[in-house]
This record gives sequence, structure tokens and C-alpha cells, in this order.
Amino acid sequence: MKHTISIGFAVGIALMCVSCMWSPESSFFSNFSSRQLVERNKYSAGLTCDPIGGGGGGAGSRAGGVGSGGMHFNSHKSDSFACRLKSDEAFDETRFFSSLKLDVERALHDNGAQITDSGSSGAASFYFAYALKNVRGRVQVSSTRMGTDYYDVHADLDETGN
Repeated sequence: MKHTISIGFAVGIALMCVSCMWSPESSFFSNFSSRQLVERNKYSAGLTCDPIGGGGGGAGSRAGGVGSGGMHFNSHKSDSFACRLKSDEAFDETRFFSSLKLDVERALHDNGAQITDSGSSGAASFYFAYALKNVRGRVQVSSTRMGTDYYDVHADLDETGN
């Protein structure tokens, strides 16, 4: 009897651990990084980051459960990268954001997502809403110039699914 209870307990713990490690988000969501996005596109518009000033990070949250409609989840992730600008370089923000937008659009397509809506609220901001199988998502990228020395690219990502 003790052996059966021990096995049942071990199986229950294993199932709980597997469910915690299972990531229902799309690979686009899981792999998105503001730092990588900036690094891939910085030269397109003359953005030169001083090696002393780079930095950033992200934070995320996930909620989910099982209901009558099956497994569902809501995930959010914020990510940013700040860059210390070299004062002697010219920086074309409009060109830079056009390059970022094209890169994000390409990444969504490469991950099999279908873009369902897109837009912008200025030269330094854009968003894409997308669908991939049973997942719906939205990515919004914007920037803030902090004084004359720093430039911050910020992204918010949301995904829901069932």
C-alpha cells in the first residue's frame, strides 16, 4: 500500500513539474528580444551603441488553466534595450523604426504567424496583431529618447490561446 501511494505521489509531482515547464506561447513570443532586434538593425540608420551603455531586460507573466473548452493561457512579456548613443554619429530614427518593423514582420512570418492587424502611433512606434494555430498575439514596439545620450527600445508582447 505504501509503495502504491509513493508511486502515485511521484507521478503527481512529475505531472505538475511538466505542466510548469510546458510553454504554450509561440516560438516568436518565447524567443523575442529587444536587444537582438536592436543589434540586428542598428547599422541601418546609423545607431551606434557605446559598449559602456547597453542594457535592458524583460519581465513576463503567465496565467492559464483547464476549463470546459480545454487548456487556455494568457501571457504577457515586456522587454527593453537601452543604448548609449555616440554623440558624433547621425541617427535616423524613422529609418531605424522602418527597419525594426520589417524585421518583426519577417520574424512573425518565419514563425508561421499570420498578421491580422498592424499600425503605428508615430514614427517611433508600431504594432502587429497576429494569429498562429490556436494562439492570438500582439507585439508593440516603441522608443524613448532619454536626454541626448540614451535611446531605449521597448516591446510589449501578449498572447492568449486555448
